[in-house]
Amino acid sequence: MPGKLVSRMSKRKCFTLTEADTVKTASQNLHEKKVGSMPVLDKNNNVIGIISERDLSQFIYAERFNQNLPVTQIMTRKLVTCDLNSSVTELMDEMTEKKIRHILIMEDKKLLGIVSIGDVVNHLIEKIKEENKSLKDYINSY
Repeated sequence: MPGKLVSRMSKRKCFTLTEADTVKTASQNLHEKKVGSMPVLDKNNNVIGIISERDLSQFIYAERFNQNLPVTQIMTRKLVTCDLNSSVTELMDEMTEKKIRHILIMEDKKLLGIVSIGDVVNHLIEKIKEENKSLKDYINSY
């Protein structure tokens, strides 16, 4: 069933930052919302980038840390996106190939949500549990 996970994740609240937000604001929001990344929006609500814990870590490691710097200076601009019809397999392949943990759900350049590697793994675990239960029920019916 393509898109089942993505469709569900598109209905979940997606926390965002603005291009005017600072590195400190980004760090604070990631921590408080307990998320690993947030899309960055311009004044017209267009997605212009994404900032992740990895972006912050690399920024600090490079000893360029300035908490008042705008997030646009350290965000990732090359967006990896999916649409509502993307399958879990496609998401896994994309995340593995690009070594990323978050994919933006977009439709006609509009941000609908975000899918994390944790969402994908939890979905697969639930699917395996359901299959396991069905097999046990089938075996026990004889």
